[in-house]
Amino acid sequence: MRYGNCISYKDTNRIKILKKAGFDYVETQLAPLYTASQTEILDFLSATEKNNIKCEAVNVLFPGDIILTGETADVEFGKVRDYISKIFEKTKDFGYKIVVFGSGGARKCPDGFPKENAIRQIIQVIYNALIPAAEKYDFTLAIEELNRDETNIINTVAEAERIAKLANNPRVKILADFYHIALENDDIESLAQKGGILAHCHIANPYKRFYPHATDKLDAINLYQKFFDTLQNAGYIQNGRLSIEGNLGGRGDLNADNIRESLGDLSGYSAEDIIFYEESAKSLDFMRRLEAASYRASGK
Repeated sequence: MRYGNCISYKDTNRIKILKKAGFDYVETQLAPLYTASQTEILDFLSATEKNNIKCEAVNVLFPGDIILTGETADVEFGKVRDYISKIFEKTKDFGYKIVVFGSGGARKCPDGFPKENAIRQIIQVIYNALIPAAEKYDFTLAIEELNRDETNIINTVAEAERIAKLANNPRVKILADFYHIALENDDIESLAQKGGILAHCHIANPYKRFYPHATDKLDAINLYQKFFDTLQNAGYIQNGRLSIEGNLGGRGDLNADNIRESLGDLSGYSAEDIIFYEESAKSLDFMRRLEAASYRASGK
């Protein structure tokens, strides 16, 4: 498995931290980059190049003020197309291969509007605007299921798969987000049959969306292992990507001596950066152990 961590494009200091912690790539939010200055774009790109760790995936495809469904969606489509054209041209040098389509606010089905009509509108955006962009900029679109507290449409892996299949293009696949799957009590084991359409994964603690750790509750640890075992059975774990998309729990004891040995001079790091390193490193170690256990369980 290749492991990544979701950070803001402004957190260039954390790119170096993630490289030192052993991560394979970084993931950032796409929509905020729409208003980022060229200097900020170049700073982020320079930090990834300097530390030899690429931005292989982006999430938050659309900002909340983009309207994809409802009575005004057709009127808004020109705005959507213009946004897509500009955001991908602006960030094309990042080299990401996965674009996550979550964007719960943008895709939310308005009250009283037929959900099937909203689904058709989402597919129209995918087919008429996102697939051409994916082909031009060489990325795969990953439809993300989101829990019902974040949006009222595409709340399960099966629903995301349905959208991907209706789009009927090899550039359109799905994302499996452990946190949303757990909140919705979705069927983790169904992922074993979705290896061919599964393009990306996210993970966080299922209770408070903290980074996953070996000190989490036993039921959470068992659920993590079930997730990894299923990804192994799907054939995804060998070459797939998994990004932490969570909040810092600050649950570990801060051992400055150990961190200084790993990071070197700490003068350039804030206290939160140091905690970020510790949390990230512990979480990465834990996930690698989950992966190793899934290999052993599979007999491979």
